[in-house]
Amino acid sequence: MRIAKFVLCLSLLAAVAVGQTSSSSSNTSNQSANSSNAGLQTGDVNQAAQNPLGSANQTQTQNADKKPQSATFDVSNATAGEDQVVGEVRLMTGYSQLGGDPTRSFHTPGSNNLAEINYFEDHRFVMTQRLQVLSSLRATDDASIDPERDSLQKAYIRLYGPKDEVIVGDALVNYSRLSFNQNIKGLSTAFKIGDNWKISDVAGVFIDRWGSLYKTYEPNSPLAGRPYMAYIAGVRLERKLFKDSFLGFNFSSSIDQVDSLPFGPAGLAPEPARNRVGSIDNKLTFGRFRIDSEFAYSFTDFDVRTATCVPAPLGPTLCDSRTPDPFLGTQGDWGGRIEGSWRYKRLNLRESYVRYQPNFASVNARQISDLQDFSFRASYDLTDWLLADGTVRRSNTDLRKQLAYETTFWGPELHFVLHDLSFYKRGTLELGYRHRDVQSSEVNLAKCSPPNGTLTGCSVNQFVRIPYAELGIPVGTAVLTVGYERQNNIDSVNPVNSNNSNRFYAGVRGVFDLGGWHVNPNMRFELNREAHRPFINDTIPEFSLFDDSNRLSSVGLYVESPKWFIMELAYRSSSATIAGREILSSQGPNGNPVGILLPSGFSRPSYKAGLTYKYNNDENTKFIFAFERNNNFYFTSNNFDERIWSGTVVYRFGKRGQ
Repeated sequence: MRIAKFVLCLSLLAAVAVGQTSSSSSNTSNQSANSSNAGLQTGDVNQAAQNPLGSANQTQTQNADKKPQSATFDVSNATAGEDQVVGEVRLMTGYSQLGGDPTRSFHTPGSNNLAEINYFEDHRFVMTQRLQVLSSLRATDDASIDPERDSLQKAYIRLYGPKDEVIVGDALVNYSRLSFNQNIKGLSTAFKIGDNWKISDVAGVFIDRWGSLYKTYEPNSPLAGRPYMAYIAGVRLERKLFKDSFLGFNFSSSIDQVDSLPFGPAGLAPEPARNRVGSIDNKLTFGRFRIDSEFAYSFTDFDVRTATCVPAPLGPTLCDSRTPDPFLGTQGDWGGRIEGSWRYKRLNLRESYVRYQPNFASVNARQISDLQDFSFRASYDLTDWLLADGTVRRSNTDLRKQLAYETTFWGPELHFVLHDLSFYKRGTLELGYRHRDVQSSEVNLAKCSPPNGTLTGCSVNQFVRIPYAELGIPVGTAVLTVGYERQNNIDSVNPVNSNNSNRFYAGVRGVFDLGGWHVNPNMRFELNREAHRPFINDTIPEFSLFDDSNRLSSVGLYVESPKWFIMELAYRSSSATIAGREILSSQGPNGNPVGILLPSGFSRPSYKAGLTYKYNNDENTKFIFAFERNNNFYFTSNNFDERIWSGTVVYRFGKRGQ
């Protein structure tokens, strides 16, 4: 708390100083009548400027008589090389009323309040260097917004120039797909060496927020204990080969704090507790041909506190056999990927292949283990009005034949896109077919199918056929879309999952400018009718189908007047009519199990409205009034509804460069 309060005080002092220095130009902050709402919404501070190394040299010719504008806090599009100081204060108070069963709602009943302070500064520092400072603090008593009352959401100090960059605090570090792609709190640096070399390194912790670093155990708190935490580090050396081509060497390390990890269930695969990964990646471009590949090797110690693996011949393996034995120490394995594309006139070819061995793990990149996946895609413009596109994909597990069975996925698809239609030149028609097939290397229906067996631990054998069609018709500045999709799902292991589904959908979106009024309507409706076929494998089939209907409708309207006001209205309804069936162990006269229909369903309409008033027609001072109501009606359980009223004041200060 001391750290958060200290940073909060610094931000407030800086805000006061900036407000005093920029008060002389505050009268010029009014926006024109037709200006769009470019202001930052709640949480957009996390999109703060993270310019690439060397962006300080990207300058633009400026007119000498241009003056800085008032802050919009859209720092993600900040002009490189221009001094700016922007901030935002957001105060919200609301009231939540819950009716019926309150356990179905994640909102906190009663009065709720929120205060946020966001601050960003970017200015010249020591000759060619520039300095950035960003902080985002939040205080709230609404657990549905943030379970922590006071928290420092994000903060960093960034010093960068044409050939170097140093970040202290929050940073998104992205080295390669298999080694490092992670948000960290710590120190991140990058330096260019000459024209062709670049070295980057990082060291810090991964945790949900700054306050969790000093969080203590509170037995009566719903957030007892410290959230997941790991010490991480990494380094990357990159060599530029030629235009749009490079070669990179990466290293990534992650050490979990074991006391922040829950105990895993005995007999299941343990998670990595200490993980180190080294990889080599490259990107090569030769005219129309592009290739992107990477090879990585990992060294991992797994958390085996409750994963009681007992290898043969001492005893059976109780946990997943993919995992290493706890007596073997560090386990190593490899993973790799390669992607390529080639384009020639109207032909475009793309391929991708990945393979992650069973014990390969990359915590800082979140990769899946024990997976092989291959895909190939080809598209060709048959004529000036017809495009053909086809994809083939295959995935499988059990790469070392250590599981009970191998699971294979096969997914070809083909679609045609017709444009410049004879009856409407701007329209497009897409016709296609998708096929999804998931099977196992061993299928034992006698063990899996009731009543002689159970469905627990069974293998998989199912496929889905999906033909579809979609028509898009632009009308002025609006687009009308209608479509149909048919799904035929056959499950040979668990027949109750077999069904036929028909999905219909239609929608319209538009952008209109009516005498200075900006009007954006958005409407969509979907209907999915699903017919179950639980007795499809019986010798004497039963042709009665039990239909379920799922409906989704939404209507939205955004209206911005020439001055002062912005109005937003939204309606969404999700409902279903479900005809369930309970399968009993006794047999009927035709060999089918006797069933009992158990009808069920729900309806969930939602209404939202918001009105924004721009004080003095200034985008930087807003009053927002909002109302939300969610009704939830259930056929077989208690209903509930929730109403939320809120009022928000948003004030942005400072100035940004042209």
